[in-house]
Amino acid sequence: MTAVVPEAGPAGMLAGLRRAGYAAEENGNFAVFDYLIEVGPQAGTTVRVGLELVPDWPLSAPHGPHITPRLGHPHGAVHTSPLGQEWEHWSRPPADWAQDRTLRGYLRHLRTLFAQLENGPSA
Repeated sequence: MTAVVPEAGPAGMLAGLRRAGYAAEENGNFAVFDYLIEVGPQAGTTVRVGLELVPDWPLSAPHGPHITPRLGHPHGAVHTSPLGQEWEHWSRPPADWAQDRTLRGYLRHLRTLFAQLENGPSA
């Protein structure tokens, strides 16, 4: 019997995003892809998301998403991004990563972050 081992490292993270239906492109140390916001006041808006390709995926998660266009986040901790001026980094690591170290768990974290947005950009 062959054990199924989740793909690890940056290549595994990129492959997982692609299997999940995202046209993830590698941009330096980031996976960048279009993301349709499904919940909250920005539902129906498509943004670009950049996730840092962490070397020890899935043991470690990306620190937080990089987003363009800039939307701000009502809970603060929004920083400049190395992806460019039109990007912002939400310093929001997933709180429950130790319990669910999967791409699905990280995408659930993204959904939660977008659900917290207010009407219109707050940056």
